[in-house]
Amino acid sequence: MTLADPASGILDATRALGVYVHFPFCRARCPYCDFATAVCEPIPHDEYAAAVAAELSARAGWFRGERAPELRSIYFGGGTPGRWRSEAIGLVIDTTRRLFNSTGPLEITVETNPGEVTAESAAGLRAAGVNRVSLGMQAFQDHLLAAIGRQHSVAAIAAAVHAVRGAGIDNLCADLMFGLPGQTMDDWRHSLAALVALCPSHITAYALTVERGTRFGALDRAGKLQRPDEETVAAMYVTAHEVLQAAGFEHYEISSYARPGRRAVHNTLYWTGGAYLGVGASASSFRPLHDGTGWRFSNPRALKTYLRSAAVGKGNPLPAKIEHRAAEDLENEGLWLGLRTSDGVERAAHARRYGRDPLASPERAAAAQKCVDAGWLSVAHDRLRLTDTGFLFADEVSSRLWLGR
Repeated sequence: MTLADPASGILDATRALGVYVHFPFCRARCPYCDFATAVCEPIPHDEYAAAVAAELSARAGWFRGERAPELRSIYFGGGTPGRWRSEAIGLVIDTTRRLFNSTGPLEITVETNPGEVTAESAAGLRAAGVNRVSLGMQAFQDHLLAAIGRQHSVAAIAAAVHAVRGAGIDNLCADLMFGLPGQTMDDWRHSLAALVALCPSHITAYALTVERGTRFGALDRAGKLQRPDEETVAAMYVTAHEVLQAAGFEHYEISSYARPGRRAVHNTLYWTGGAYLGVGASASSFRPLHDGTGWRFSNPRALKTYLRSAAVGKGNPLPAKIEHRAAEDLENEGLWLGLRTSDGVERAAHARRYGRDPLASPERAAAAQKCVDAGWLSVAHDRLRLTDTGFLFADEVSSRLWLGR
């Protein structure tokens, strides 16, 4: 092993573990999407499942130690993994269960889209072991769905919910977007009300981000993408907070709302410094080490490159990017990610993990006080938390604390 080998170093086995499986195939590419996706037919269901299972087997040892970390979640993202044949999903789930220690409840999530869920496909997911489904609803107006390139109608949303629940999967997550081209505040209020009426267990409500390499990015640079202004987008965020909290949802992360006991286990691992192994094309991993440092690495983005690399490496594709993160870097990341959540940063836990209080340096303490004075941050003896207003300025707060100014 060398210093450039992400398998080197002693794993911090005290961290919980999640496995992320990237399924890149979609029926169509949305104009705002910058993820690694592929639009092709037929989907190579078995070939891709075999590559992912082989990669899991090859890299499992990287995430095991004298005390094996506890596997808490398996998350199938994409792309549209709901299009993957359920037998292939079952193979990946069974392989993961066999390779990793899991004695408690295991959250197993599959992302899919309305219009691509049937009673039969939902039953197949349930039989494969899936117990949580995330539906990309995005909007409840057909003209907005068409404007953002979605392939489903509003009518398909309720049908998908009915199919998933009919299969016995009651942990239902819904994605909803705001700041869309042509979207009004009335549209947004209607979407929130329609979604609440469907009684999901979890809602992710997030603003459209225009990425440079997308079709929306090109339209935006040409001045042809008419979106709500920043003040309206901020007002939409505040409206979501008010409506969803009034409906009984807990706002526990900047974009995430959950019924009691239904927080996303997998995403929480990201926000709390947990370990995660990402398999499949473009998937990213984090391997925290006992000495406080850690490895971040990611697979090749292109599907053909991933499959070829997995075959040549006997299931262990050469990572496209490898980065060894210093302890100080991970501390800054821990502070930034922790502040995204309503729990904030527990000072004692932060000190145990990173060796110092988050406000130990005079520069950071002074920066924190400025954020308190601005009404963005709450500082107590045991915890740092963003205020409700502070969630609108989360990146600004983290940047100031990171740079100490």
